[in-house]
Amino acid sequence: MKGQAESKGTVAIVVSLFVAMLMNTIPFPDLVTLFKPDWVAMVLVYWVMALPNRVGVFSGFLLGLFVDVLEGSLLGINALSLAVVAFLIQMLYHRLRLFPRWKQAINVAVIVGIHRLLVVILSGLVEPVSTGISYWFPLVAVAIFWPWVFIILRDVRRRFC
Repeated sequence: MKGQAESKGTVAIVVSLFVAMLMNTIPFPDLVTLFKPDWVAMVLVYWVMALPNRVGVFSGFLLGLFVDVLEGSLLGINALSLAVVAFLIQMLYHRLRLFPRWKQAINVAVIVGIHRLLVVILSGLVEPVSTGISYWFPLVAVAIFWPWVFIILRDVRRRFC
């Protein structure tokens, strides 16, 4: 019985991460794209925070490799930065769980900001990168969408995991 529930939970986690990757690749108008949150990072943050014994640094690294292939970026950049995100969440998940949603949203936006900063730094080691202030606009969307992502994925976790 436990094995069947665990496999259902694994499928739910993988499907939610796959949907997040699709959400990252869906084309939107320029104005919307300017504020499009990093869905993959947010969903990874949720699963590491909710199930740190099942989703962790290695999961973040594998997910980052898939994102690198999907986006056509240099292999390993998103892998390393999402592994760092997973590590940070594993270190902080005890505290993050206790925060109210608005405080969680701010902290998640900061951690996703660290992810974006690492991507810029690592990309800058290979080729010149110029980012303006608009590169950081999606962090506002991360903070706005986090409570909804949390509620939806919590319901998925309660039903399948």
